[in-house]
Amino acid sequence: MGLVIRIMVPIAAFLAASLIPSGAAFARVADDPAVNRLYTAGPIARTTCAEKPISKRNNLPIAKAYVTSVVGCLNNAWSKYLAKTGHKFAKPKVALLSKNPARFCGSKWEKETIYDYCFLNRTIAIVLDRRLLNLKPNDLYIFLTTAELYGEHVQTLTGLDADWAESAPNPDEDEEGFAESVRRLHLQAACLGAAFTASVYKSMPRKTAEWKSIVREKSKEIGYIYGSAKAITYWLNRGFNSRNPKYCNTWTASTAQVS
Repeated sequence: MGLVIRIMVPIAAFLAASLIPSGAAFARVADDPAVNRLYTAGPIARTTCAEKPISKRNNLPIAKAYVTSVVGCLNNAWSKYLAKTGHKFAKPKVALLSKNPARFCGSKWEKETIYDYCFLNRTIAIVLDRRLLNLKPNDLYIFLTTAELYGEHVQTLTGLDADWAESAPNPDEDEEGFAESVRRLHLQAACLGAAFTASVYKSMPRKTAEWKSIVREKSKEIGYIYGSAKAITYWLNRGFNSRNPKYCNTWTASTAQVS
């Protein structure tokens, strides 16, 4: 698969509409009772999500059907979970595209980007082009990527993204502190995606070796958004092994765990 680069288009647009004070970086996110309810409902219940494999390369209709099916499973699982936490559920919009859009979330879509989530209009966007579908399509990579993007949607529904925008350091005053807050945000979404994946993994059905392989693949996506391979591996496995959003709370983790 190779390295997939995410450019911070939605984040930049979101911050443009928000006040970003300096000071304690993560206090509000860690302390907000509404957000913390996400961590109190226990593991995500095991359920089924039968895969519809992408059986042909570069076949957009089959790939769209696959992702649409995964999103349906995500809607089912998270609607039930957020009912337990007392958060209002709403499905995300989903844009499955054959090529890069000119713009997304109010900004130019960078050519290296394959997928993203927009806080402003609650939209998951995935470009199902040759970068994902040319060789034998890696269904599990696409599955987990979709689940991670949905994790960002869950953060929007719980108010976490708004708290983050208000608590993140001003990037002009504390560039490294701001970068750390970005990693905390996205590593938590990845962990939530892994927790969901674990809740349906036995029904797909998939082998343990396949999970280990996809974590190795995902750990290559190092950089500004997710940090190091070590951090990516840690949070994906933490979510998968627990199925519990409680263990995805990056806001109380040490800096080393999100670096």
